[in-house]
Amino acid sequence: MAPRWSSSEETQPIPPSWGGIVWHHAGNHHDHPRHRHVALELNLVVRGRGHYEVGGRCHPLAAGTALFIAPGTDHHLEERTPDFEMWVLALQPALLERTCDGAAGADFLRAIAAGDCGRLLSIDDARWLTCEIRRFSATRSAAFMRAGLAYAMTGAQEAFARATGDLREAALSDEVRRCMTLLEDDPALSRPDLADQAGADPDALSHAFKLELGVGLVAYRNRVRVRRFLELATSGRLTLLAACLDAGFGSYPQFHRVFVAETGQTPRDYLAAL
Repeated sequence: MAPRWSSSEETQPIPPSWGGIVWHHAGNHHDHPRHRHVALELNLVVRGRGHYEVGGRCHPLAAGTALFIAPGTDHHLEERTPDFEMWVLALQPALLERTCDGAAGADFLRAIAAGDCGRLLSIDDARWLTCEIRRFSATRSAAFMRAGLAYAMTGAQEAFARATGDLREAALSDEVRRCMTLLEDDPALSRPDLADQAGADPDALSHAFKLELGVGLVAYRNRVRVRRFLELATSGRLTLLAACLDAGFGSYPQFHRVFVAETGQTPRDYLAAL
């Protein structure tokens, strides 16, 4: 398995005449390595819960979520529940240019590249878009695939613009949402401190994280800390020790153990390969 925190340029198996591809993702058994590609990607969640790390930001996923991933952006689908299911569309640059032409299309692409890439669609829009994707998903006709992808992507943009649902509001409980915010502000917080400030029992909070995000509280906190360490260590302003302590780890041995478990590499080897 590729290290969780490494990222590679992926060449997707898209027939040249199609201009894009669509596939159905189901379950939580497959862990696709962190990657990026030249295609614009749309993820439409049908059922289940989980979270997606896109460009260093965590996006909770629930039924009805539309999550766009801009070309060239690192992303990794984190833990998800066993019943997780979504449709994935990827449009190559040529088809994307025809689909997102004009000022409105340019504004849309800039917005998702800046991080406004995930929203909860209305029930009607999510149901309509799911049905339309199903219509062309199994076709072997290049013309039907190109037309279907362009139509679905255009419809998804309109549904996205209409969406008012906040992903964290819709997918997460108040306790989990507060805890995520607390960790972004201070990843050094302990499990009891997080539970106390979130107004929840520690065991209940851990259970809620597993239920709503597909990953336990401690594992989620470790990943926040690893992300923070990488931001600090690659800035060149801090030593590895100072960076890991500022990222919230209690000691270098603790940090080293977590980092190796998350990435499959030592901190020095990982940074040397960047």
